[in-house]
Amino acid sequence: MAIKLDYVIEIRAPRARVWTQMLGDAGYRDWTAAFCEGSYYEGRWETGADMRFLGPSGDGMRARIEVAREPEYVSIEHLGELVGGAPKECADWQGVFERYWLKDQGGATRIEVELNQVPEAYVEMMNTMWPAALQRLKKACET
Repeated sequence: MAIKLDYVIEIRAPRARVWTQMLGDAGYRDWTAAFCEGSYYEGRWETGADMRFLGPSGDGMRARIEVAREPEYVSIEHLGELVGGAPKECADWQGVFERYWLKDQGGATRIEVELNQVPEAYVEMMNTMWPAALQRLKKACET
């Protein structure tokens, strides 16, 4: 059974700064360390672009940017897993969408994160890692 997960955080920083910190190379590496130390991506945050979200071992996820509207919204369609940089035959993450809304709150930013169709086996892990990752992002944006 797949589960929908939602996370929200308020950050005392303008939306453009949060977008850059969240999706720029150095900022992305920092906040996603909560999921895997050394995380990085290959690709562009543009509608239709192919992306690879990787850890130091080359394991990670293949994805496509469904929609990107800087600095307000990005939707990522997961296409599957990578092992050692190569596609792995596994349907667990196919069709999972990861969506981010960055909403202007009068100079602050409210980030709403939605993951739909998360495999049940990953829910507990996601509920631990996502809040930690968003706190890292908040700290980086507010300092």
